[in-house]
Amino acid sequence: AMESIAQLERWMTAISEPHIVLGYGSLMNSDSRSRHSGIPHDGVEVEVFGFERGWITRSEPELQTYVGAYQKKDGWLNAQLVPTHLDPALQKREQDYRFTPVTIDQLNFELADDLTERLIEWLKLRDIWICESLKVEFSSADYPVHQSYIDTCLAGCLELGGEAAARRFIDSTTGWQHHRVNDREAPRYPRAAVVNPAYFAVIDQLLDDPS
Repeated sequence: AMESIAQLERWMTAISEPHIVLGYGSLMNSDSRSRHSGIPHDGVEVEVFGFERGWITRSEPELQTYVGAYQKKDGWLNAQLVPTHLDPALQKREQDYRFTPVTIDQLNFELADDLTERLIEWLKLRDIWICESLKVEFSSADYPVHQSYIDTCLAGCLELGGEAAARRFIDSTTGWQHHRVNDREAPRYPRAAVVNPAYFAVIDQLLDDPS
């Protein structure tokens, strides 16, 4: 987690990209991000208001369901600031999702005041985007949620923000009651992270005890 202004300045200095994506799924995992998306930077934790995350994004070719985010007035989700060299404004418009601009006042940082002020000053010079799902399709036996994808997301939360961040992910995501498959032994999710085995017990405990 970002604890000092020096740490924050180092993070900002390393980033030349003009675009920031609010990663709320596999992009929250640094291993998955660097190996599968070519993004070398660490994330910074953030809460995003006006959107809700749910298990609603169907991948037809991969026969599985991922998280997506949709606009909801009193919704929120936890995410990470992820710098990207892609220009989301130029991304091929898919009928299932679009990159939607997000304003700074929709964001909350659990950081000291001086860090928050400095980060906001820096973010004002950048475009901030979230991948908004336009199509809601819950998981099913044919399109289940795979544990290797859940592990990828939650391990990313644990690395950056500990159990509190993993719990925030679980609490702010709808659709857990839908179809899930445990593929941990032989991951079916193509961008699965290499997960620290010590995290598996923590993840299982958090999922068993949603309180």
